[in-house]
Amino acid sequence: MFRCDLKFVSRLIFCCFIFSTLLLEGCAKPGLFYWGEYEDSLYERYVANDSGHTEAHLQESFAEAQKTNQRVPPGLYADYGFMLYKRGDKSGAINFFDKEKKLYPESSLLMTKLIDRVNQQKNSGQLKSAEPTKNNEPTKNGDQQ
Repeated sequence: MFRCDLKFVSRLIFCCFIFSTLLLEGCAKPGLFYWGEYEDSLYERYVANDSGHTEAHLQESFAEAQKTNQRVPPGLYADYGFMLYKRGDKSGAINFFDKEKKLYPESSLLMTKLIDRVNQQKNSGQLKSAEPTKNNEPTKNGDQQ
């Protein structure tokens, strides 16, 4: 009779353990960051060579993180800024690099260098567009330039 009670007690302890594990799992805090579909967008961009949906995924991640009061994970603002830079939107890129720098101070060295580099390119592009172009007009002596 003692053996029967021992089996019952061991099964009861096991069931209590499983129940408490499931109960605690349901009470777990949500993750620190909202990643959204970031992994999928990286796969699409770099493996499947389809960057069309990436911008939409990132913008959706920003909006959903804000809606759920979670933080945007490290690197997402920088990644979106780099996408904007590659597209030619240097002001937008600087804006998102600055957001990354403010949210994650440990990235400030890299983000500062990127912002400086983009500003240099932006300024050199403005200087190039302000320079007069040579258009083979004759000078006062009649010579071609």
